[in-house]
Amino acid sequence: MPFIPVLNRVSYLPGPANIGLVQTDGNGALLIDSGAGKRAGRQVLELLEQRHLRLLAIFNTHGHGDHIGGNAYLVAHTHARVFAPLHDGIVIQYPIWGTMCTFSGVEPIRELATPRFDPEPCAIDETVTEASVEAGGVTVQPLPLPGHTASHTGYLIDDVLFTGDILAGEQELGNAPISYAYSIPQRLDSLNRLRNIRCSRYVLGHGHPEDDIASLIDRNLAHIERVLELITTLVATSPLETSTLFDAVVERLGITIRNIREYYTIYPALHAYLTHLCHLGSIVPVIQQNRLLWCKSEGS
Repeated sequence: MPFIPVLNRVSYLPGPANIGLVQTDGNGALLIDSGAGKRAGRQVLELLEQRHLRLLAIFNTHGHGDHIGGNAYLVAHTHARVFAPLHDGIVIQYPIWGTMCTFSGVEPIRELATPRFDPEPCAIDETVTEASVEAGGVTVQPLPLPGHTASHTGYLIDDVLFTGDILAGEQELGNAPISYAYSIPQRLDSLNRLRNIRCSRYVLGHGHPEDDIASLIDRNLAHIERVLELITTLVATSPLETSTLFDAVVERLGITIRNIREYYTIYPALHAYLTHLCHLGSIVPVIQQNRLLWCKSEGS
């Protein structure tokens, strides 16, 4: 499948994770993310060569393997520079930290050794902040949008905003009643910040580009509130261990977990919701008979 035009010199390659392309002067090219694994990198390079474009730089929105998996292959074949936000840049360079965190900080099981969780490491040339970056004559404006990861960042280029994974698309919302988040407060803040970022097109990390994201932001916020309310209701009935609470949440939301990879996408996300409710004072963790239980707060 070829790159699909978005606006002027900006296009994107749809896939499991979208890859953005910006054509620069002199037949140069910038990428926003690089897809999942060497296969994605190879596909992108072939498409660039067909268009006689030379890859100059890759801008990563965050460090998840489905967005940075093509980095190593592309850098090895093009010597492109890699730009990434601070915390995610560490995971891009040392993917073991990502899989360790997913598996409670210890050596992960082999089933997590997949491009999604364990991409090839890739060096970072520059850490992006809020300062604009010039690459190939193109001005790239990083926009910190944390919440999906600790330093998740969007990129505004030529009136097109690449949102990464901070904003779930319609299909993703339908397929994943619990969207992954590192921090619920950060994600809520970033979603509300998106309301004030005006541009012509929005390219999501997953799904189709959008002209207007106002209603999509509302749906994302409603999804989060639904999970928070469900957890609060469940622990109000009786104290629950995390695993029991997890079982109840996925059952109420109609989620079917088909494999270990899906389990380790959803289970860690539950903890982000628990942390948020705990910090709000709505629930409290309690140790009883060697078990960690989540209980309704006396003051809530």
